Amino acid sequence: MKLLKEFNLGKDLIELLRHSKNYVSAELLTKGLAFITLPIFTRLMSPGEYGILSVFVSFSGVLAIIFGLGVKGAISRYYYEESNDFYDFLSSNIWLVLLVGIAFTVLSIVFDDYIYSFLNIPYGMIYIALGITIPQVLFQLYEAYLKASKNSKRVAFLNVVYSIVSTSLAILIMYQMSSERYYAKAIGKTVGVILMLGVTLWYLIEKLKFNIDKKHIKYSLAFGLPIVVHLLSQTILSTFDQIIINQLVGNSEAGIYSVAYQIGMIQVVISMGILSSWTPIFYEKLNNNNSQAINELAEKYAYIIAFVAIILIFFSKEAITILVDQKFSEGYLLIPIVIVAYYFFFLYTMYVNYAFFHKKTKKIALFTIVCGVVNIILNYLFIPKYGYIAAAWTTLISYFLLSILHYANVRWVISIKKLTPIKIYFIPLVFILLGWAIYYLLLESDINYIFGLSTRVLMILLFSFHLIKKLNIKLK
Repeated sequence: MKLLKEFNLGKDLIELLRHSKNYVSAELLTKGLAFITLPIFTRLMSPGEYGILSVFVSFSGVLAIIFGLGVKGAISRYYYEESNDFYDFLSSNIWLVLLVGIAFTVLSIVFDDYIYSFLNIPYGMIYIALGITIPQVLFQLYEAYLKASKNSKRVAFLNVVYSIVSTSLAILIMYQMSSERYYAKAIGKTVGVILMLGVTLWYLIEKLKFNIDKKHIKYSLAFGLPIVVHLLSQTILSTFDQIIINQLVGNSEAGIYSVAYQIGMIQVVISMGILSSWTPIFYEKLNNNNSQAINELAEKYAYIIAFVAIILIFFSKEAITILVDQKFSEGYLLIPIVIVAYYFFFLYTMYVNYAFFHKKTKKIALFTIVCGVVNIILNYLFIPKYGYIAAAWTTLISYFLLSILHYANVRWVISIKKLTPIKIYFIPLVFILLGWAIYYLLLESDINYIFGLSTRVLMILLFSFHLIKKLNIKLK
């Protein structure tokens, strides 16, 4: 913070970066562990085993959304209501999630044969996913409360601890196994989730009340249920392609795609880390009708995201060469496509927050469903013809459509007057696309590697100077 104050960044940007520092640091440490351990996991597991693991992770994410009922979003929103019964509200929602989670778990076990035939992964992985979902969702509720109250340091600390414990244990177990090593990762995740559940109960047990208030449940379900559909559609956009690849092409191809996707998701780590601190600042500015401050900060946010995207695109081949075993290396062609797709994901988040703030969540679900359906159709049409690379392109198309539809939603359907102009996001996008074009020209041309590397570094320096100007960084 002392260093930030030496630059003329403005109060809003400093606050955004202060909390982003904690969230992004935690995201980089937790996801960084995933990248650091990629050389270990990709050497110990075959592409087929890694493919099964990626489907397990996708399935776990879907279960968490269904069991969670969208309640964590309601908690974040209710925190800003002028009410003194927040802990009553939180208690009611915890009991709701617990009861519904138990019911869904029993139902899933009854129909486990259908789940098995669809996912094409072992029954044991299905049962582990079901077992960890309720503890995972309860921790997410606690995490939503911490984020709303701007307790970024505790959120960061808990996520780092979870990641270290689960990953370390997975590696230790994996070295003791000779086959089916995906179980090691699932067991490590289970222990980490149980640990986080213990932390949640430790901090909240004195504040919880053993009752369910119908008024609070009605508020949460009205806010959250449309979000469930929205989040499921979002999950389809981000992870369902791995399940489809596993079904249509094979688990080895799903493993290669998943590894490349993980590296490309560094872009998401940065975006979501900043978004965690952006949201409370955004809500605060809207409460004060300060749209000008929102627009100025949003533009700076976009340039930061674009800068990260360009670096990742320029060095995607080197990243996959260093991080993963050679049997996964052909996935480097996917990484720039995924990174560009996630710029449109960032664009979507900037507009969907307006709908969340105004509690207009029904249309959110509708538009996201449309994109999810488009994604599924495109995947089933093109993956059999062109292989797993088609899944990256369908993701890009779907996220582009998602950002456009959600902008149209808040611009013309909800009719929000003081909306951040979409044109401020165009120039950062042009820089990203230009970087993508240059990267492929250098990749396909028969030039010296040193010359190509120097060209990429020069482009990054030029964009850095433009970024410094845009952020108005001036040493006092």
